[in-house]
Amino acid sequence: MIPVAGAVRIGETGVHGFRLSIPFLVLWILLVPLLALIVPVVFVAAACVLVNPFKAVGAVIGILAALKGTHVEVANDDFSMLLNIF
Repeated sequence: MIPVAGAVRIGETGVHGFRLSIPFLVLWILLVPLLALIVPVVFVAAACVLVNPFKAVGAVIGILAALKGTHVEVANDDFSMLLNIF
């Protein structure tokens, strides 16, 4: 299943910063019209390089599904950022 939400915490190191929740479900709904324009381009490009377009689309969906559970933390002396995808 593709990720449906994420959370970002940004702030100074050692101090509680602010947390921003990101509903990916709304983002997916907004991207559907763009997807309708991209799909024919993907099929033509796959036909030009002799790749099965269904396997290519399946690979992209697999990558998106693998993002679920990602935890990224970036910090230096003054600033920290935490990204969770669930």
